[in-house]
Amino acid sequence: MIALNHMTPLRLAGLAAAMALVPGLASAKAAAPRLTGMWLISAKDYGHPEKPPFTPAAASASERQRKASEEQGQVLSDAAKKCLPIGMPGFMSNEFALEILETPGRVTLLSENSPLPRTVYLTEKTHTADFQPGWNGHSIGHWEGATLVVDTVALNDRKSHVPRGVVVSDKTHIVERLHLENGGKLLVNEMTFEDPAILTKPYTVTIHYDRMPKDAELWEYACEVDAEGWSERYAHDPAAKLKP
Repeated sequence: MIALNHMTPLRLAGLAAAMALVPGLASAKAAAPRLTGMWLISAKDYGHPEKPPFTPAAASASERQRKASEEQGQVLSDAAKKCLPIGMPGFMSNEFALEILETPGRVTLLSENSPLPRTVYLTEKTHTADFQPGWNGHSIGHWEGATLVVDTVALNDRKSHVPRGVVVSDKTHIVERLHLENGGKLLVNEMTFEDPAILTKPYTVTIHYDRMPKDAELWEYACEVDAEGWSERYAHDPAAKLKP
């Protein structure tokens, strides 16, 4: 018994040293916060005040859309009136809550404002060649230190995929760089857009999201054009008299 008591501290020290050699165990307590959780866009970033470097044709279309909204009373976009999916990048830049889930090989993003989940594939090095264009496109990602880099292509041409844009293009390429700040309480997403059809050069916007409480949950949001109160959202819109 005396010998056992004498050896216990040595064994404990050896066990601690062995654990330090196992990847992840020694730094478990000091591990950086994960992206997993509920997030809400910072009010100052909602709306994207910066003007993209549009081509002349795209700038003209953007101006027509601005006048329709500010001077003619258009409240909801045609896509919103039809309850079409929000798609990218609106998926990441609207005022609804966003949930991020990290699982082996992928990162899944869920938005209260979209019925379509967004998947970032971490084990794929290139985009799927025959991927059919969609609202969220096809996203592959990898980690550069504590930054998640996400590359998205294959967006459909049903709506604009550039903030403040009103023209459609299936050439949009989006690269996001996501990292945490303020001890994991703030998520920063630097989004860079490239699209030779509507942009004269790459365009970058930075969006911040505040981490929501641990017990926060996504609310159900169903878009119904004939639901009570729906038409009141655009009562003064020129299209309000039109039947859906």
